[in-house]
Amino acid sequence: MIFALYRFVLFPGAWLIFQLGRWIGDDKWRALLRAKNSGEFHFNRLSPKELRARRPLWVHASSGEIEYARPVLREWKRRHPDIPLVVTYSSPSAVRILRQLAEIDAWGAVPWEFRGSVEKFLRRFEPRAALVARTDLWPVMADTLRRHDIPTLMFAATFAENSSRLRGLSRRLTARSLSALSELQVVSEEDKQNLGDLSERLPVRVSGDTRFDQVFNRLQNPQSLPAPLKPEGPEKILVAGSTWPEDEAVLLPAFAAAKNWKMILAPHEVSEERLAALEKKFAEMGLATQRFSAEGRWTAPVLLVDRLGVLAELYTWGDLAFVGGSFRRQVHSVMEPLAAGLRVLVGPFHLNNREALMFREEFADQDPLVLPVRDGADMIAALEKPSLLSAQGRDEIRDILNLHRGATERVLRWCETVVPN
Repeated sequence: MIFALYRFVLFPGAWLIFQLGRWIGDDKWRALLRAKNSGEFHFNRLSPKELRARRPLWVHASSGEIEYARPVLREWKRRHPDIPLVVTYSSPSAVRILRQLAEIDAWGAVPWEFRGSVEKFLRRFEPRAALVARTDLWPVMADTLRRHDIPTLMFAATFAENSSRLRGLSRRLTARSLSALSELQVVSEEDKQNLGDLSERLPVRVSGDTRFDQVFNRLQNPQSLPAPLKPEGPEKILVAGSTWPEDEAVLLPAFAAAKNWKMILAPHEVSEERLAALEKKFAEMGLATQRFSAEGRWTAPVLLVDRLGVLAELYTWGDLAFVGGSFRRQVHSVMEPLAAGLRVLVGPFHLNNREALMFREEFADQDPLVLPVRDGADMIAALEKPSLLSAQGRDEIRDILNLHRGATERVLRWCETVVPN
């Protein structure tokens, strides 16, 4: 009954509202609607006919979830270069990343949540199996895959104890969707427990988080950074990543009060307006800044990063990290600085992030890997605590993070078991 209500009433109503985005949405929203309405796909190597004949592997990643899928895509293509990869997304923010992934043979928006739309997609590509990264499994999509006997895996999945998907009527829809899976791979034992009695009826396995494999691969295959910018002086380096104005309101005065520090500041948004505002704030505090894109040696107290896609590498230049969003609403990922061996400072809004919670309970050289700070005084105290910067601690942090690798291999093992060559 709940599934019928969703299929014939709730989603069709939502679809009508979505269509209004053609008149009131921004350019990205209109582009998403156009892609979903038209079934537009981008083909990188094979023609649509050739791709369909080879029966691709379908991977769905909503938006940021593509970071969970990247190690799977990369390793699958290395092992099985003749089996194509088709990737779908739900949010237009994924498009920028998908355009850059050489492993993908075709990509486009996921079909609308109507059985006819999903079946049209399946006839078009004839996927041999489907993978869903993290959580973006839709009820009609799952039901249609089951009806067509297509093996389906959801991997790196997580279920918070207070998740709305596990309460009320949503729980029944979630249960129906998950029951259509061939296998559910969750990140941790806690995720399995949070499913409650659903876990007893599902093919669920604790397999870990594929993002750990992704961040280590990134560090092992880094982008090149301008050599003249690499810090050489005696000062310690604080790398502040993905910051927002709310973070900077606490971070900047604390940094100005600290001694013998330089800072790499990578704001979440790198528009000219945003960068100019930061430069003005630092100037008012008597601190000179230098942009990452400028040529020459890094001499100013603050290196302002005006380029996307280099933060992971910049963490390797640091001695301590601060991850933004944690004084705003929700913290960004702490994985990259931890994989680089840095301890991570986070503000009070970090409860949304599993790794932030997990690694604040993990210790290396007597200090936690993730250290919450409530205000500027806490941040200054952290900057003045020598034990947070020990070389022994950095080695222990890397060793701890290494223990969490291997989820990608478990996904591939499932694929190679169920996918015909």
